Amino acid sequence: MAEPPQGAAPDEEDNPFRGGPPARVAAQAGLNRFVWNLRYADATSFPGLIMWAGSVTGPRVSPGTYQVRLTVDGKSQTQSFEVKKDPRLSTTPEEYARQLTLALQIRDKLSETNEGVIRIRELRKQLDDYAKRSDKRVSAAAKDLAGKLTTVEENLYQTKNRASEDPLNFPIKLNNKLAHVLGVVESSDNQPTAQSNMVYEDLATRVNAELKTLNSLLTTDLAAFNKLVRDANIPAVEAPAKSVGGQ
Repeated sequence: MAEPPQGAAPDEEDNPFRGGPPARVAAQAGLNRFVWNLRYADATSFPGLIMWAGSVTGPRVSPGTYQVRLTVDGKSQTQSFEVKKDPRLSTTPEEYARQLTLALQIRDKLSETNEGVIRIRELRKQLDDYAKRSDKRVSAAAKDLAGKLTTVEENLYQTKNRASEDPLNFPIKLNNKLAHVLGVVESSDNQPTAQSNMVYEDLATRVNAELKTLNSLLTTDLAAFNKLVRDANIPAVEAPAKSVGGQ
């Protein structure tokens, strides 16, 4: 498997929308072939994700020396190889490193953003059941918490997108803006511009504020809701676990 790794936590390997595990060559009898796309793992995605001029595709690796490792029956063989830069370019290793550093920061922040959407949807799915209960207090509290979660989700992602051209009618939100900046940073072999860094910092700050609100909803607000349902002898809601995608 090629290095650097394209990894995710072990319990995420079966989820096709979170940053995947390292790509592996097939283990079938006979000759097997593996082609590395020279990219780090993709950012976390989720079902139905539609973005304009942006994607969750992981950043390209910088020119340099890497290793491929083949493990069979517990025994490993390692071979080094080199990813070369375009000889026509004057980009220095330091400039490539600056580009990769920012690209990975953006990818990871995009993963955090999309993970937030996933957690919101998982929790709201549970709350929908409570909103249908006959206990009016529980039903109203479930709808209120679901509404607060939806507000955060709508700041992170344009939930009105249903088709590829919908972003023409509905403004893109934070995850799409991050994805677009990632595309700009990756659009050439030059180091990122000061403007790209500034835009990323602004978007990251805004995402962090939304995720802080989400964390408060998943702790303080959810605890209050669960107390209400326990008092009504109804099983409590479980907060979706926070996963680590696109590392």
